[in-house]
Amino acid sequence: MTGLPLIKQGKVRDVYDAGAGRLVLDSTDRISAFDIVLADTIPRKGEILNAISACHLKMADNSGIPTHYISMVPAKRTAMFVYRLDMIPVEVIVRARLYGSAWQRYREGSFALPNGTEPRKGAQFPQPMVEFTTKLEASDRPVTRDEILRNGWMTADEISYVIGTALDVHRLVSVNAAKGKIIVADQKFEFGRNPELAGVPVLGDEAGTPDSSRFWDEELYAENYAAGRDQPSFDKQYVRDFLLRERGWDKERPKAGTRLTEPILTPEVVSQTTERYMEARRRIMASAGDSK
Repeated sequence: MTGLPLIKQGKVRDVYDAGAGRLVLDSTDRISAFDIVLADTIPRKGEILNAISACHLKMADNSGIPTHYISMVPAKRTAMFVYRLDMIPVEVIVRARLYGSAWQRYREGSFALPNGTEPRKGAQFPQPMVEFTTKLEASDRPVTRDEILRNGWMTADEISYVIGTALDVHRLVSVNAAKGKIIVADQKFEFGRNPELAGVPVLGDEAGTPDSSRFWDEELYAENYAAGRDQPSFDKQYVRDFLLRERGWDKERPKAGTRLTEPILTPEVVSQTTERYMEARRRIMASAGDSK
């Protein structure tokens, strides 16, 4: 962003100081997997993330849920203005289906299924559930309510508010996505504090994008679930699966926090990832009444 001081270069977003308590979040075409930033970039990824996130943040604001969103940056399709937040060092995961790390932990015996859940990969939980993970450590790990309280990351009231709000935002995103025949299997949210905006934690970072959510094709779900197959998705899982299957990351992978310097994806994986992200945007934003 020309003329603005760069505050932070995250795994995917660059953060700039826009003055007057505002930031610019610029979504790049970088992609990360397993807390490792790849050297590869995904064409158009930044503008897709920015558009979908803005759509969902505006949805939340319109429903009375305070967020950090202000507006899009004029003539910059990858960037938005947001209010500065003191970010809470905890990620909030809403899970509606048994998949990803939850499925892996279930198989290892460290994840208890909610009552009424079929013990099969991709099974729907009776109700969406919330988990917390660390945010500032090199590799995210689950954390308990007691650990959050012990470390002073949130108060008991804030934990209750964040759980309820994450479930509300998940519901908003899922209802809209269902209009485009997308199942939202799980989502990650982040919150921060800004007393001038609200006396409660404010929804920050991104909301309901292919980087932070699992989006499945509703019309293919039942057939693949019955057959025990992985679910085709319009999100980053496609890249994760390639790295596990074709690059041996199921057995050995770079250390979390690493930024790779050499490309690792094939041209086909890069182009297919762009196509999947574009399809997610088309379905989600058309359902929300905005196909741009």
